[in-house]
Amino acid sequence: MISNSSLKDIGRMLMEAENILLFPHTSPDGDAIGSCAALCRALREAGKTVWILLDEPVTGYLAFMDTEFCTEDKDIIGKPDVCVCIDCSEESRFPDRAAKYREGRIKLCLDHHVTSGSFGDYYYVDGDEAATAQIVYRLLVEMGLEIGKTTAESLYIGISTDTGSFRHSNTTAESHLIAAQLFKKGIDHTRIIVNLYNSVSYKRVRMESEILSRMELLAEGKAAISCVTEEMLAAENAALEDCEGVVDALRDIRGVELAAFLKEKSGAVKVSLRAKSYGNVDEIAVKFGGGGHVKAAGCTLYMSMDEAMEVMKKELCDYWER
Repeated sequence: MISNSSLKDIGRMLMEAENILLFPHTSPDGDAIGSCAALCRALREAGKTVWILLDEPVTGYLAFMDTEFCTEDKDIIGKPDVCVCIDCSEESRFPDRAAKYREGRIKLCLDHHVTSGSFGDYYYVDGDEAATAQIVYRLLVEMGLEIGKTTAESLYIGISTDTGSFRHSNTTAESHLIAAQLFKKGIDHTRIIVNLYNSVSYKRVRMESEILSRMELLAEGKAAISCVTEEMLAAENAALEDCEGVVDALRDIRGVELAAFLKEKSGAVKVSLRAKSYGNVDEIAVKFGGGGHVKAAGCTLYMSMDEAMEVMKKELCDYWER
């Protein structure tokens, strides 16, 4: 079990540092980028040198966010005073940057995914938080740092995306209370919502149509599964980001309680899992070295798509036969 440091102590370590490098997980989502962007900007405004280190450019649907200080240059800071992994707390979540993370004189972790705490010096991990952005918000308040409009928007995006626009079961009273405080900072709520949820590309519509046409219902309609292959993407000149949200469409079907969406990438199959009213998809994900939350989790299968589909179909069906 992880022994959490206090936000006060983590804030003190950040304020004593001069050079800080932030590490979201690979293929960062809105919470990972939003949490990093908020902490980065607030610390920069406090006079620190801070960068967000990524493996690749921010995915298209999040490109409207505050990504000014994102970089893929591992040498942008030689020997960081502090390295912080955000929205991830295990090396496997960012393997290509893990060596750089270890160069930090102090290594911190801020996350809302429960983990064993296999690396790092100090942690603040709370599985009851709906989003890591909520932890970052409370950290900034504890540190007494100014939360300006841009920082507030990054935090709001983090909370909104990880709660499904406040629809998922992980949404708490705290989520709404923090959102209310962010509104007071003058966030452009309409711009955020339009970019996150109302700007679907034509390619995405085509891909979702194709993926849903291949959907299968299992366990007497309690589970749904579908997939996208590299061949399917190539046929539409599309990318995996054009399939964003498809797993939610599978879960949203009436009667479906568990959904699995499989994505082929570079010889492996990434699996996104969702649960609705009941069920724990984290239990399925951890069997294959993955994890996440009760209602949203994922894993990677190192096999062909046909094999992966059969494995996941069996898991979904077996879940209801216990």
